[in-house]
Amino acid sequence: MSQGPPSSLLQVAVKNNQQPVWYFNDKISLHVFFTEDGRMTRANFLETWRSLPDSNEITRDFPGIVVSNVEATLDRLPASNTFFIAKRKHANQDVFYFSVKIPRGIPFLIELTTVVNNPGVKIAIKTPSPETAPLFFEAMETLLKD
Repeated sequence: MSQGPPSSLLQVAVKNNQQPVWYFNDKISLHVFFTEDGRMTRANFLETWRSLPDSNEITRDFPGIVVSNVEATLDRLPASNTFFIAKRKHANQDVFYFSVKIPRGIPFLIELTTVVNNPGVKIAIKTPSPETAPLFFEAMETLLKD
């Protein structure tokens, strides 16, 4: 296992009897590791959110993402083990809450804020592993753009 910050780069070596060893790298998105047990109840989500320190909350803006069809988005995300918790209105914005887990039971609590049909999504996450936030944001960007 390499030292340093988490990376989405997968290092691969392939060897057979007929050729020399082939080495290559491939980028892999964190969302392929989202586990099926990531669904939380609303109460558990709130309890976990409150139990994590504010320093474990990270926010990122995605100005190029547009959520144009809420129902289609909500229908699509569970296939990637991203589970809807709740929705609320805040001024003219819609705020959605989701939960995700990766192996070792590490949760990601997600607050997604957007104005439907307008460019721009803001995602705030809380997790006990904030060092993985950059990989998580890459994965969410991929899922929301699809």
